[in-house]
Amino acid sequence: MSGAVSNSLEGPDGGRPGWVAVLALWTNNLMVIGITKGLGIMLPILQIQLTSQMWIIGWIASLTTATSGFVAPFGGLVSRRFGAGYVMMTCGVMMSAAAIAGSFVENSLQLALLYTLLAGTAKGISNVVAKEAVGRCFTKNYATASGIARTGYSVGLIVFAPLVQLFLDTYGWRGTMLLVGAITMHSVASGAVMVATRQPELDQSNAYQTLPQTEHTNSPSAHESTLRSHCGSLWKFVSKNFEVGLLLNSRYWLVAVISCCTIYAYLMWIVYFVSQAQSNGFTLEEAGSFVTIAGIANLFGKISQGLITDRGVMSSWTLVAVCLVMSSVSYLASSLLTSYWPMMTSAVLILFSDGVLSCQTDVLVKQVLGVELLAGAFGWIGLKVTLLLVALGFLPGLVYDLTGSYTAAFLLIGSVQAVPLVPLLMLRYSQR
Repeated sequence: MSGAVSNSLEGPDGGRPGWVAVLALWTNNLMVIGITKGLGIMLPILQIQLTSQMWIIGWIASLTTATSGFVAPFGGLVSRRFGAGYVMMTCGVMMSAAAIAGSFVENSLQLALLYTLLAGTAKGISNVVAKEAVGRCFTKNYATASGIARTGYSVGLIVFAPLVQLFLDTYGWRGTMLLVGAITMHSVASGAVMVATRQPELDQSNAYQTLPQTEHTNSPSAHESTLRSHCGSLWKFVSKNFEVGLLLNSRYWLVAVISCCTIYAYLMWIVYFVSQAQSNGFTLEEAGSFVTIAGIANLFGKISQGLITDRGVMSSWTLVAVCLVMSSVSYLASSLLTSYWPMMTSAVLILFSDGVLSCQTDVLVKQVLGVELLAGAFGWIGLKVTLLLVALGFLPGLVYDLTGSYTAAFLLIGSVQAVPLVPLLMLRYSQR
């Protein structure tokens, strides 16, 4: 990954290195869902077997996600030091080890330490590294590549829920964790393929790479010069990416607002939608059908957005604006809907829009900041999303407790989703 190669490896659509990076990101997304979704499905049985409380086991999943956000800004640094392929392999081993070792735990504290320190760290680092690898390889078809890679999340949601339940019924929770850990080892294989596939070289003016291989010399001045050059490259990389993360880059701030608000609104919908649908008079089965059909729409949105923008049907700016308006209106209306098909339409529009926005925000990051700041931007956005969830994740629930209705809560979520329209317009006209 860190070796210098000719530009011919990139090709108009990323070439072989690009599609290998897409495979690695798709596999990583799939395995991350397997780890987190598997833990969620096992919550009731883990509560009994570990003689713990439900909120403690649920908190472990939240801590895992929080840890991934806190370590994300370091993803670009370790990628440039060791190479993306080797980092992906290491992260795959860490995620797998968390699940396998988790099958031997005797209490919730041991499980929390394993998942937060191993799975959480691996999740945060691998996500940044794989996304940067895809962004570095693709230019013309970046939206399509990003959409295909993100379908790993959707496939994971569809596959792992029944699979983990089957494992639980057949092998118990300890056997299930062993099997989930074994499946997660596929991330190691995808990282190994990245190592075997030469990747496009980094821009030496902005990148931090390993020391070049030079002939041995006893000259102190040569060693001093090499060390000075090495430290200079490291300092350039760190300073540029910390400049991005500390909001000294105004364009990054605008992109971060778009990403953070979109992710926050989507996660709040995931948490509260079923309860909100039931409060509107729908049964649990009907609420489940809304989520299932909307999940398919989310998958379709991720695939179709690349075809729309990469083929020139609509610009990224226009598509993002349309989806922001569409999803905001749907959030605002969903708390007032009491009929089956209008509620189904609302859920479909929300998750279809999220599928588009989750990919197109990555495209905007690359368009606005450039390829050399991708790792820093993705990492710092992950950290800011984590801080936002920690600070305001409880707010819709608090509004419901105070008002006794989800109307005000979903008005809040819809308003948050509409906020990115302002920075989007500012970015659009600043680019002209």
